[in-house]
This record gives sequence, C-alpha cells and structure tokens, in this order.
Amino acid sequence: MVKKASKLSKMSDLELRELVLGGDELASLCLFKRYHAEIKKFIISRGCDADDADDITLISLQKIWKSMETYDEGNDASFNTWALTVAKNTYIDWSKTYNSQMLQSADDWSPNAADNTTPETLIEEKERQAYVESLLGQLSEFEQKLLLMRGAGMKYEEIANELGVTLQVVKNRIHQAKIKLVNLSKDARKD
Repeated sequence: MVKKASKLSKMSDLELRELVLGGDELASLCLFKRYHAEIKKFIISRGCDADDADDITLISLQKIWKSMETYDEGNDASFNTWALTVAKNTYIDWSKTYNSQMLQSADDWSPNAADNTTPETLIEEKERQAYVESLLGQLSEFEQKLLLMRGAGMKYEEIANELGVTLQVVKNRIHQAKIKLVNLSKDARKD
C-alpha cells in the first residue's frame, strides 16, 4: 500500500485522472491531497476567510471529481489550470450567493424594517421560520448543534473545543449537514 502511494504521488495529474476515472480510490486520495492545499490557498488569496475557504475548497473538489471526465486534454489549459478555474467559478458562485444573503439580511434588519411590519409580513416570517425549523428537525441533533453554533458566529476551532471533537470532524459534519439541508430543501420544493 505504501509503495503504491509513493508511486502514485510521482504520477502526473493526467495519469492520476485516468486512474480516478477507472475507480482507483487511492489515486483519488492522492489527487485530493495534491489539490486541497493549492485550491484553499487560491481561494484565500481571493479574499475569503479560512473557514469559508475550507467549505469552498471541498465544494470545488467535489465539482472537479464530478466533472473530471469532461476535462479535455486537447484543450489549451493544463489540468491544474482547469481545476483552479473550477475553484474560481465555485468561489464566484459562493460570493454571489453569500453577498445576496448578506444584502437580504441587511434589508431585513434595517431600522425601518420594524416600521413596515404588517400582519402579512409577520405571517410570512413565521412560515419561513417554521420551514427552516422543519428542515433542521430532519438532521441529527449533532448536526443541528453544529449548524446552530456556526450560525451563531463561532469559528470551527471554537466548536471543536466546545464539543470535544477534532477540527476535521467539525468541518466535515458541517459540510455534510449543509448538503443535507440543500437536498431536503430541493425535495420539499418538488412536493
């Protein structure tokens, strides 16, 4: 196993890609390790904080793996450039969503918001709150706690210390919980 890992680490991105497409999990892990730090550094260089960069890096790597077969060797771009382009586009998408949510939150919390409260807006807010609570209720207690702590502004390290788990567990479980929420929301919209 160690010999194979050493051999894989010396392979080119394209050689590893072929093995990954063939289902080699060790090659996949090798490529993941090769690109994780580089993508995170790239995202941080764009002005993203380290905690959000972790999330964006994982999302980027998932997109790279899902679309790896679409990479065209005949194209002018190297695999590295292609992978960083996927990461850049993921960051742009995340920024648009995040900034839109921040603007919405700012509008919701403006001083005049209380003045414009109507029975209809109160009902809509209660319905929205009930919807979010129903989605959260479908997660495990641990996932709910993680998301609530993160939503309260706690950093990943603080959450790990508070719960007595490793930092990697916190990051992975929060990421998985976010994906579950997105899927639950999509399923709810279909109904």
